[in-house]
Amino acid sequence: MAVIAELKNVSFQYDEDKPKVLNNLSLSLETGSFNILVGPGGSGKSTLCHLFNGRIPHLIDGILEGTILVEGHSTADVEMKDISCSVGSVFQDPESMFATLSVEDEIAFGPENLLFNREEILESVESLLNLTGIAPYRHNLVWNLSGGQIQKLGLAAVLAMKPRLIILDEPTANLDPSATRGVHELILKLRSEGITILLVTRELDDFMAQADNVIVLDKGSLVASGEPYSLLMTQGMRMEQLGIWLPETVEIGLALIKAGYKPDQIPITVDETLKVLDKYKLCPEGRVLEGPEIAYHRQTGNPLIKADNVRFSYGKGIYAIKGISLEVYPGEMLAIVGRNGAGKSTMARLLIGLNKCTEGNLELFGKNSRRWKVPDLSNHISLVFQNPEHQFLTDTVAQEIEYSFQAQGVFDTQILEKERDRILAMLNLEHEKENHPFALSAGNKRRLGVATMLVGDPKVLIVDEPTYGQDKKMTGTLMKLMKDIQARGIAVIMISHDMRLVEEFADRVVVFSEGQKHFDGIPTELFNKADILEKASLQPTLLFQLLKKLEERNVISKGHIPGSDSFTELLLGEGEAS
Repeated sequence: MAVIAELKNVSFQYDEDKPKVLNNLSLSLETGSFNILVGPGGSGKSTLCHLFNGRIPHLIDGILEGTILVEGHSTADVEMKDISCSVGSVFQDPESMFATLSVEDEIAFGPENLLFNREEILESVESLLNLTGIAPYRHNLVWNLSGGQIQKLGLAAVLAMKPRLIILDEPTANLDPSATRGVHELILKLRSEGITILLVTRELDDFMAQADNVIVLDKGSLVASGEPYSLLMTQGMRMEQLGIWLPETVEIGLALIKAGYKPDQIPITVDETLKVLDKYKLCPEGRVLEGPEIAYHRQTGNPLIKADNVRFSYGKGIYAIKGISLEVYPGEMLAIVGRNGAGKSTMARLLIGLNKCTEGNLELFGKNSRRWKVPDLSNHISLVFQNPEHQFLTDTVAQEIEYSFQAQGVFDTQILEKERDRILAMLNLEHEKENHPFALSAGNKRRLGVATMLVGDPKVLIVDEPTYGQDKKMTGTLMKLMKDIQARGIAVIMISHDMRLVEEFADRVVVFSEGQKHFDGIPTELFNKADILEKASLQPTLLFQLLKKLEERNVISKGHIPGSDSFTELLLGEGEAS
């Protein structure tokens, strides 16, 4: 098959005083193929994308060695405007690529500059608005969109220019599961039309089985690449050790191999997993998989936050919050979930005082929200934004954390440096210490945002998409921090689309849809309510889907089985490899 893009012995470093980000990398992308790029945080994934789209060497300075070819031409010898006709990119932060004010204009901007004819542009705009599900927002200002809607607009704007290679850097990180499936379907449609896809993602549940090629990076070097099933058989254990997010079904397959079983292939889908379990008779009819009792945090004391029929409008009679009642108690881990644009981030802005409710009553820490001043309220409640860069104030990562301590009244130099370095080490940000916060990767920006909010002693911590851009190891570190914070009696509210995170860590989950609350209860109850899941564009985890299919075969699950590790411990507790 023909090759559309290729790296030959490529190395790159941003500064001669810093180590190489990519080291002697050689790989190729076949025309019309669907390629997934994975690796732990800091492995060089975004830098590799910058090579193919020409940002390196044309827009990003550094020391580049080797050859980068796109459609047979060296990117070093082709102007950026010409590369952009072949390669389209959706960045980790699509907002940074917008050039106009309104949604409709943004989609039309690229084709207009490439001199597409008027009819073609109008047809393309209409088609892409519908395809990405943002047609109702066509006249909106781009900065009034939710995080998920921003990502959809970024994708639409790139597709409008009809590139032959599309690079998607975490395009589904802020999307609800329904929108993620839509992106998946769109990718497969584009591949069928001969377009090449390079996808950087940690959302492999919906994507992995359909890929033509999976590329694994670690510390700037190529670990392996190949067709998914064969790659998992030879490199699955290594990928797991690197902290790469793998589907729970894959994790179960790898656990079976560790226990001595020898499946023909690592299962990726739920049905494939059932076939492996059947082969080894691990789940015969009547078997009981009994986990521990669910130890959810009990709501005690007076609520810290009490919302009673709260409504909020951004104007023109359009309500983002339509009569929501909600209570938040000390020391609980509350997850707020729902489709993009459901009102989750708007509710967070109400809770921290950036907006005041239009109707209803919102009581924060015993006082009506309208009586709070934002600076005073910030001592009680903290928010890590969906886009953390919106809250950065200084010129270096170290200064950003120091500033947070100074805002709490800590000015002693020795204490500042000691506490700053402790938090940097905790979140593996020591090597970014002198870098500008805006120069960080999306994942590192998220860590820094969390770090600045850990300073002080809030009563409530809100984290909007807490694990966006994080590998599995760093997710574990962040969630351990959240649990430690919760143990101190602080309420943690996480706004997330990650159902694995919700299933494993949340004491309570609240579902928003179209500005209304449709569910308030424990995660396992939610996953059993198909009507609520459909209304909110959510889907249960692969593990929960597997357990439900086993239940149809009279294999009973009891207690708390929050992840693949828990499942395989119960599964293998009575069996031996044969």
